[in-house]
Amino acid sequence: MIPVLLAAGSALVYGVGDYCGGTAGKRAPAVAVTVVAKVSAFPLLLVLTLLLGADAAPGAADLGWAALAGLAGVGAVVLFYRAMSAGAMAVVAPVTAAASAVLPVIVGILVDGSPGTVPLIGVGCAVVAIALVSAGGGRPAHVTPPLVGLAVVAGIGFGLFFVLLDRVHSGVGQWPLVVAQVAAILALVVLSSARRERMSVPRAALPFALAAGAFDTVANVLYVLANNSGQLALVAPLASLYPASTVVLALVLDREKVRGWQLLGLGLAGTALALLAATG
Repeated sequence: MIPVLLAAGSALVYGVGDYCGGTAGKRAPAVAVTVVAKVSAFPLLLVLTLLLGADAAPGAADLGWAALAGLAGVGAVVLFYRAMSAGAMAVVAPVTAAASAVLPVIVGILVDGSPGTVPLIGVGCAVVAIALVSAGGGRPAHVTPPLVGLAVVAGIGFGLFFVLLDRVHSGVGQWPLVVAQVAAILALVVLSSARRERMSVPRAALPFALAAGAFDTVANVLYVLANNSGQLALVAPLASLYPASTVVLALVLDREKVRGWQLLGLGLAGTALALLAATG
């Protein structure tokens, strides 16, 4: 029961952070927003890591998996913020979540065997949901197939983040997140330098970028706690339920509209996530 509650809590916090990051991305480049978010939240992550402690120091393999998770996660965040800033949050968030929930289930099937009929149905619902959301019948002009594709790739990146973190031993506490954060920041610095992009954000976007970093850090910590005491195939899909808070904030604060086939697609995305959450 504790892993389920922790995973659900991480989903709630992820969703608020994603809304803040997507809002900041409308006012500043996605890479710059991600840099500010991750650098500003690093002290918070260190404090939480020290407070929660660890039973053992991470080994070389743990550090490697954590670094790879950081690279996958930061790539997903940049793409996700870009998609959120370019299209409707109420559409992008569920599509990304459905994609991120599928990969851990597939890995779980390959490693541990089939989880059963219910999660497999959930995977099918997720695929159909993505197709419906990108269908032309009821799509607002600013939601295009390439944008949906961007959301799907971001979701795969998040799913890979979950899978790679699962390879780290549970007794090392939150230190893998510290390693992942360092790897992510270094990758962003290299990317920004290569593209000669400024890593500052305007004043109007700064509060949202800072909030995104803080919420994302807390959500990651909650997720690691859940994963350390639960199964990947159950915890990761539960953490992918974050669109609930993102969509509510987008609909209430930004007054976004969802029409036509998107309604059915979003409903199926929610169904897919619920079925995947029943895995295990």
